[in-house]
Amino acid sequence: MAEFRRRKRSFKLSFQVLSLIVVLAAVPWLGYQFINEAKQFLDSGQLISQEQFGRSVANTFYNKKESLALSLQEGAPLPKTYLATPITVDGSKQDWQDQSYRRESFPRRQLYEGLGFSIAVGERNGSYYGLIDVRDVDPDYEAGSINGFDSRDHVRFEWINQRDEIERVVLVPQQGGFVAIFRVGADWRRDTMDRFQAAPIEAAMMPTLEGYTVEIKINKVSLNQKQELRFSVYDGTTRSGISSMGSSKGFHTLNTSSSAANQLLESLAKSVSHIALYDVKLQLRAQTLVKPREYSQLSETTVLDDVGGLLDEAMMLLLQISMGITGDELETQQELLFAAQLGDLAQARWSSLGGGGFLATAAPVLSDDGSVIGIVLVKQSTDQILKLQLKSLQSIVLFSVVGILLIFSIVFFLFWRLAYRVRKLRIETAHMVNDEGRLVASKIVGQVDRDDSIGDLARSFSDVVSKLHEQQSFMSTMPRTLSHEIKNPLNAISTSLENISDYPLDGEIKGYIDIAKRGLHKIESILSKLSSAANLEQALTNDELEPLDVNHFLTLYCQHQHQMAGHDVVIEYVGTKKSAMVQAVDYRLEQALDKLLDNAKDFHRQGTPIIVRLSADKFDWIVDVENQGEQINLDEADQLFQSMVTSRTQASAGGAGHFGLGLYVVQTIAQFHKGAAQVANLSDGSGVCFSIRLPASLI
Repeated sequence: MAEFRRRKRSFKLSFQVLSLIVVLAAVPWLGYQFINEAKQFLDSGQLISQEQFGRSVANTFYNKKESLALSLQEGAPLPKTYLATPITVDGSKQDWQDQSYRRESFPRRQLYEGLGFSIAVGERNGSYYGLIDVRDVDPDYEAGSINGFDSRDHVRFEWINQRDEIERVVLVPQQGGFVAIFRVGADWRRDTMDRFQAAPIEAAMMPTLEGYTVEIKINKVSLNQKQELRFSVYDGTTRSGISSMGSSKGFHTLNTSSSAANQLLESLAKSVSHIALYDVKLQLRAQTLVKPREYSQLSETTVLDDVGGLLDEAMMLLLQISMGITGDELETQQELLFAAQLGDLAQARWSSLGGGGFLATAAPVLSDDGSVIGIVLVKQSTDQILKLQLKSLQSIVLFSVVGILLIFSIVFFLFWRLAYRVRKLRIETAHMVNDEGRLVASKIVGQVDRDDSIGDLARSFSDVVSKLHEQQSFMSTMPRTLSHEIKNPLNAISTSLENISDYPLDGEIKGYIDIAKRGLHKIESILSKLSSAANLEQALTNDELEPLDVNHFLTLYCQHQHQMAGHDVVIEYVGTKKSAMVQAVDYRLEQALDKLLDNAKDFHRQGTPIIVRLSADKFDWIVDVENQGEQINLDEADQLFQSMVTSRTQASAGGAGHFGLGLYVVQTIAQFHKGAAQVANLSDGSGVCFSIRLPASLI
């Protein structure tokens, strides 16, 4: 136990505060590091897991070129891409520069220089865009009138709508980039259709060196689920045309997929994964459907549950933002496909504020010779890992809150303990001095055994108090010591002078002996005053307060003092007509009044009276001693009542010595009676008034 207390005392206050600061600074840093490490661990685990899954799916299609082939009944493929940038329908090729490798040319013969065209199809924000680049050496889009479709260059566009009906439009290029759009029937005639029903298509044209281009836009909902369509270009000069389907009656399918690949992907799909299979031309061959999220039924919740839900959503949003927000999911997906097309495995992560995040992996499908024959794209929702991170974050927040509360509790206890110790030291120090300002103890007891800053302070206070107590004890015993040490020589001198006086002496020697006797008498008076002041406090402890009528007491006292003063000094008393009862010791009050009257006699102006006045002030009786004469400096008034302080510059006429003990005796006697001694200049500036305030007795 002693060893523990010794170890406890070894911690300094500065070390405790420094340790507290270090702990408080380490808690949020450790929490951040833990969250960061946990996030990196979970992210890395998900990346590695999806990389292995993507490679396993790609290995499933290893060297299976037939899995990437189209089913015969699905018709000829027409490439479709996801457009990364917005498309402006103006007939320009500028927006389609990065899609040139996906264009399909018709007819499919090489080195063909006659009438022909190429098609590029893209999808963006629920709409299909198409660029038809027509090769025609003699376009007639500048003709002024339209007499019929057979005599004009035009483009025929057909598609199957949601009702599995074939819709047809004719696009006739005009001067200035304008394209006339006409809805036609099966015989390609306008008069068989309702002319007030607008076609759901936008189009614009632009001349080129080899002919012209037509850019179109159609809403995705205008096509059926298979997204079937076809194009034809007609030359009005030669009255001939070319169809994108050749001699076939079928339609192109934009959702070009492989039945065999779909079956394999369905067997490999997970509930949290979306798998897509592309060929080397980045045409979609197969994909799995993303299962819709299951939402729990709404139930009655409390306010606490609602607040918890809002906090969870806020934390989830912060986690999504920390994962990185991409500008366009399709653009990132295209970059992955391009990288996998070169034979590299690529991964990316993105999230959106409107929904959950995704982790995508693109893995190449290889053949025996190592060439890329397809691409597997795996997209997995990050909701599951975000939920794990959310739980981790909630645990960290809970741990941090509990830790901070614990630390605050420790801090509160520590500082409460320090404040308690300081308060105890203050109380003990205040009780060491009595109402008269004297030390009643020689040292401080509490806190001095503690080896810390407060212990050092307590020991310093204790040393100061001990020295002050020694000084006070020395000052209190000094008068008695001086009286004892001086009286013996004085007695010897006094006896010698008395013996000398018995012998016959001449007048001059007798004069010297009288001077010596007066000096001895003065020294004895000084010693008597010093001894009386030193013994006053001890003597007062033996006195008992008794009821006293101050008015009657002052009347008799002033009459006696007036008779003793003679004709040189006039003492007047101004009292009241009723009794003034106080608890007092009459001879102690007389002793104090003697000091005040002696002081007034020494400083009063000749021919002016000394007035003793009794007045009432609320619950006190005030005894004033007024004399006309020189005023005092009120800034030094408080010092006049201290021991050994005097304002006299010389001895009185009577030859009595003054050491500043008179007013000190007055103050001590007044405090013994639970009152106070005061001094003030008269309001008319004619003199000084010393006062003794005594509490009135209710008995």
